[in-house]
Amino acid sequence: MTARPPLLLAAVLLAAPLLAVPLLAQGGERPRRERREAPAVELQHLDFRTTKLKSDAVKAELDIGVYLPKGYDDPKNKDVKWPVAIWLHGMWEDPLRFHTRGGAAVLDRCIGDGTMPPCVFVAANGGRTSMYVNRKDQRWEDLITVDLLTFLGNNFRVSDKREQRAILGVSMGGMAALRIAFSKPELFGAVGAHSSAVFEEDPEKLPERIRSVASRIGLDEVFGNPIQKEPWQKANPLCLAQALDPKALAGLRIYFDAGSDDRYGFADGNALLHKVLDEKKVPHTWRLIEGGGHSWGAGFQDQTLPYSFAMVGAMFAGKPAPAAAAKDASTADGKGATGDGK
Repeated sequence: MTARPPLLLAAVLLAAPLLAVPLLAQGGERPRRERREAPAVELQHLDFRTTKLKSDAVKAELDIGVYLPKGYDDPKNKDVKWPVAIWLHGMWEDPLRFHTRGGAAVLDRCIGDGTMPPCVFVAANGGRTSMYVNRKDQRWEDLITVDLLTFLGNNFRVSDKREQRAILGVSMGGMAALRIAFSKPELFGAVGAHSSAVFEEDPEKLPERIRSVASRIGLDEVFGNPIQKEPWQKANPLCLAQALDPKALAGLRIYFDAGSDDRYGFADGNALLHKVLDEKKVPHTWRLIEGGGHSWGAGFQDQTLPYSFAMVGAMFAGKPAPAAAAKDASTADGKGATGDGK
């Protein structure tokens, strides 16, 4: 694989895509656009709604999207505790991106064909440039791991069992999903990450222009300026994987992928993550999508979401991880490798 220069916040900070539908402006990083309603998406197996989460961690009230299985409100299901999956969006995005760019349609289809059992699926709100990291006055990781989980437990009939919880994400959100799953493995039984921002461990190799852009969005207080090794390694999934005891991830189902033509070069960092997990004999599935690009614009929702949903769905149903995931990846749309711990 051709080496590319490692990137911290990579070109996600320099050439980030425009928001599809901004739900809530965060920090004024970009001018507010006129709010629009989400386009109609025909769902056969889910009901979609937006609701507000009041977060102590970030001192704000945030919009989130919630997909409930058909029959959730039926009296016969009043005692059912549903599995729950949390989706973390990418940089400059919002919770509605999953809905508007085809994620909801893929999810609905996977529930309809049995890939995933009926569940509660939550599109979280991580701010537009937060990296889902804790800052002094805004604790974006705590928003997910504390406030959101508490909110869901208080307002929806969701299970609190690890094997009935999953966390997934794309780009910035994929990085956060991996970080949370690796650092707090007791919370989630499965993690799925797509086009994730995963980088080499040495922050001194990062281009100066990336450091300067990071400063503009307030990450100096997180990583320092210049970026310091210790806080950076605490945020980078690759560094967490290098440092972890494999026993800590026992039972965690891990899936991640990236396109070989990802415009930010994220495939390289993800390949390094695969190598580390393989060396530590941590079971996981890694897929390199040959010719694949980055995130929604490259059509990843159809190429890759069914694979992570299949892994999550098998866990929710109490079944072994689908062995076909890596095998199927050797077809025309990509190639993959599975670290099976053997």
